[in-house]
Amino acid sequence: MPKRSLACLLFAAACGGSQSQTPVAPPPGDTHVTPAAPDVVPPAPGETQTPPTPPPQPDERASRPPALPLPEGTTIELKNDGDGDLMFSTTKGWQPVIFAYTGKPPKAKSVMLFEGFCTASCDVPGDGVCPVCAPPKNKKEELAMAKSETAAAGGSVKVPWDGKVLVYDKAPGKKHCKCWKKVDPPADTYTIKACGLRPSKEPGKASKPVCTETQAALGGGLPPAITLSFGK
Repeated sequence: MPKRSLACLLFAAACGGSQSQTPVAPPPGDTHVTPAAPDVVPPAPGETQTPPTPPPQPDERASRPPALPLPEGTTIELKNDGDGDLMFSTTKGWQPVIFAYTGKPPKAKSVMLFEGFCTASCDVPGDGVCPVCAPPKNKKEELAMAKSETAAAGGSVKVPWDGKVLVYDKAPGKKHCKCWKKVDPPADTYTIKACGLRPSKEPGKASKPVCTETQAALGGGLPPAITLSFGK
């Protein structure tokens, strides 16, 4: 080979080595892209694939709020079946309005469903066990202190009662009064009686007192309601 041709070949080889090499294209039908790995490995031939276990669901019962306890006691409903208003004087509480007793007069034995006016529980500490309730000084003060509940014709007044009866005894220590404690009523059939006033429809005439009664078994569980109906 002539020296000039050999020199050209060596020069071309030197120039090509200093440039970046162009990647060689793969042969037709061949790729170099690596496939992504599947999330689930396919089962082997003849092998049954078990579906993935679903995540545990929250217990619906655990998400519910706890049931509230049933309220203790009952309701004494004073129902007005008359054609006019029925008024109950509650200035001194419900005890002068609603009474209860067992047996028959004159051998009836009464029980107190509500506390008496100006009395306190024997568990009240200090001088609170003997409250002081000053009487009204005049008629104006008496009217200002007066309280009442009224049931319109066809309506009623519902009085909550905790199902206990009150027993009075001498206050502890050197206190000079009586205080009360609440106990369950002895199991028996009780006569429940209530009295109210029907305002006169004629001006100047006094209100008419009206009373009614019913019977209820107490001491072995309470009825949901005790209803006393006042007629005309």
